[in-house]
Amino acid sequence: MIARRRLLALAAALAATACSGPVPPCVPRIVVDVGHTPDAPGTTSAAGIDELTFNRRFAARLDEALHALLPPGGTATVIETADPDPRLDRRVAALAAAAPSLILSVHHDSVQERYLTRRTVDGREQTQTDAAAGFSLFVPADTAVAADSRQAATAIADALLAIGERPSLHHAEPIDGENRRLLDPARGIYAGDFLKILRTAAAPAVLLEVGVIKNPAEEQRLSDPETIGRIAGAVARAVAASPCR
Repeated sequence: MIARRRLLALAAALAATACSGPVPPCVPRIVVDVGHTPDAPGTTSAAGIDELTFNRRFAARLDEALHALLPPGGTATVIETADPDPRLDRRVAALAAAAPSLILSVHHDSVQERYLTRRTVDGREQTQTDAAAGFSLFVPADTAVAADSRQAATAIADALLAIGERPSLHHAEPIDGENRRLLDPARGIYAGDFLKILRTAAAPAVLLEVGVIKNPAEEQRLSDPETIGRIAGAVARAVAASPCR
């Protein structure tokens, strides 16, 4: 009798599986987060251009590249917070509401005050540096999505390295304002749990610092449409090929 019941239960389970069909594959839902807001536009470049301008420009090219690469049904959505959001509550809520399979937050980088020198640009005093250049990637390292976030960051870093970009390690320097935990020196991947966007993410999340715009040479390079397109394309290829869970 017990054996008969077990067989009936197994048959019922198989029938239910047959009716429901195979589990559909995960459809990528990429959310590109444009770092900063108009009232708090981030750092300024060596020429005095606000970071938000760079972030918007790169995010637009990344979105374009993603739409060309994602499989049928895959989506790429750019999110930007227009209103003041000092605690990032609006941004965190918007990211959660999008139900992403991956969050990619776009930023451009600076350095600590001690490495800045002053110069006059178009009659205005600006600051610049030649102490750092290159990309950085931050991921949550102590949350449930740490492993998948690290995997995505690794793919992005490898794609950037393949086109000749190089990571910056200046965030690991043991000084005030830096001293960040470096997870992968070869790829410029850091633990980013100190960042609310990453710490609160329910989906895999990566924050990309595309380059150091306080460096005049790097700013000029990252203002070039061809360079922006090349970097955005590399990032998009890595993201589009990443496993979707």
